[in-house]
Amino acid sequence: MTNRAKQKGTSFETSIKRYLNSNGFLKASRTVLKGSEDTGDINGIRNNIAERELAIQCKNQRKLNLSGWLDATVEQAAKLGKSLPALVVKRAGKGEKALGDTYVVMRLDDFVTLLKEGGYS
Repeated sequence: MTNRAKQKGTSFETSIKRYLNSNGFLKASRTVLKGSEDTGDINGIRNNIAERELAIQCKNQRKLNLSGWLDATVEQAAKLGKSLPALVVKRAGKGEKALGDTYVVMRLDDFVTLLKEGGYS
């Protein structure tokens, strides 16, 4: 018997990884589940100047729990050390061809850090 929710999550994670790869982030890769030592669903995207990595958590669920999911993403990012947490949430009603419409949720402090390190002013 297969777990449909797990299949749906795995499929979404794989789609996001492929989307990132196709947009030039070739080192983005799905991580292996490590239980309490998880570091997100996708790692490998680094800012080589700031030596910082993104810890990406992917969610494909009908009922949103942004606070809980973002808290978990922040905890997982901390396990990578100098990293930024990013929560990727599938939009309801948007299929595989609309991955660019997917939501990315971050804490404002993390977003500001990303902008500063990216050279935005």
